[in-house]
Amino acid sequence: MLGPPMVSTLFLALALAPDAEPTTPPATPAETPAPAAAAPDPALEAAVRKIFDEACTMCHSAGGDPADPGALDLESSPSTLIGRKSVVTGKVLVVPGDSAGSYLVDKLYGTAAMKGDLMPQGMDPLSRDQLEAINKWIAALPKGVGATGPTGPTGPTGPTGPIGPTGPDGPTPPKRSPKPFHGTDQIVLPTTATLGKRVLQYRIDHRFGRIGTERGGFGLDAGVVMSMGLQYGIMDGWDVRLRRGNSRKAWELGTKYVPVRQEAGMPVSFGMYASVDFFRDFDVANPWSGNFMAMLSRLWFERWATMLTMGYHLRTDHNPRPTVDFGDGDGPVLVKDTRDTFALGLATSVYLGKRKQWGIDLEWILPIPDGGEPNKFYYRGGDTDPGGSKIGAWGIGGSFTTGKHFFQVFLTNNREIHTNLAAPGGQSGNPFKTDGVDSKNPFHKANFFLGFNLGRNFTMGGRIDTAKEKRKAKKSGGKGGA
Repeated sequence: MLGPPMVSTLFLALALAPDAEPTTPPATPAETPAPAAAAPDPALEAAVRKIFDEACTMCHSAGGDPADPGALDLESSPSTLIGRKSVVTGKVLVVPGDSAGSYLVDKLYGTAAMKGDLMPQGMDPLSRDQLEAINKWIAALPKGVGATGPTGPTGPTGPTGPIGPTGPDGPTPPKRSPKPFHGTDQIVLPTTATLGKRVLQYRIDHRFGRIGTERGGFGLDAGVVMSMGLQYGIMDGWDVRLRRGNSRKAWELGTKYVPVRQEAGMPVSFGMYASVDFFRDFDVANPWSGNFMAMLSRLWFERWATMLTMGYHLRTDHNPRPTVDFGDGDGPVLVKDTRDTFALGLATSVYLGKRKQWGIDLEWILPIPDGGEPNKFYYRGGDTDPGGSKIGAWGIGGSFTTGKHFFQVFLTNNREIHTNLAAPGGQSGNPFKTDGVDSKNPFHKANFFLGFNLGRNFTMGGRIDTAKEKRKAKKSGGKGGA
């Protein structure tokens, strides 16, 4: 027989048994706190940020118009791309866990969903290891990271495999055939490189005074010649440009057409350039002139570019009062020199570095005399300058490009910039002997000019497409309301 203490113990044990019903109702799902989203892997994110710093941030940095695709800020954390939509296509740049659904991957691989240029623009595509690192980072991103809502991640979620063709060592990087030349002009000569459709370039060409001029600060203090201009890509292979220079107060309106392009799969590039010049300087001779040029180039081993040009330049003597001594005893007489110039040009560049952004650039322009007597064509200004340089125009320097920026610095014996002014050849002879200079300073005997060219490209396609889409949507909405 159980005593009272034993009964109490039995009842207590039954009350605490596992199958006993709880005395309070369970919390509803709404009351259960959601687990915190896992943070992105810091090691993977650091690897992606390093790739952006190396290949992207020279164009994609803080600031700029949000409607411009180039206004993406890749200097900050890569996670800022999560959930953000492309201003061109509306597709999300980075979808957590979904590489195939991320427009960033489309731009790096050149998939069918991509619009515009393969990134990085104007440079070699990312390597296999770099692409794999970006894919791993996106695939490892957990749901809930980044922006949500209307501008948040869309499309399928969950890790996906590598994008594009794969090989035994992982995803195959995309291929791009580079342009023969980084710049649309070498130093003076137009090249077979064009801007591309809907790309606008602002360019400054600058030449200091002659280095050998005494009290000239090695050319920095006086004698500057410069030109500023705009160039626009109407379509791939067809550019137009307008520029203004202070030498002869010159205007040049030109167009370049390159129907055969090596970057489009052809063995060589072939193009043509034509322009019309107007010189509004006071009393200038031949104020209207023109230029016709043909260019043939090839990029060898993806690091060495060569180009041959042939140019016919109209009325290249702009001296307001040219005189010629015909040797008949009357001495120099005033003439009207309306002769043209035929010139051959050679250009070459060697690209250095892992991404081939650095270049060593050379150029040579050789005017061809007609050989007639007394109408012999001299290299500078026809018969008006029989003592002019006979070596033509040369230039040697270096350049650096980032895809949207092009910078070049060089030494040259030709201070002229515009096509018609530069065609007759260089303005100095022996590069290490300046006539009339008697100085112990070796720099005063240097007989050439220091110059630089600077260009900045702006992609207009995103702005144009966005404006078209807005007009289309507004027009469609208006009809619907009616």
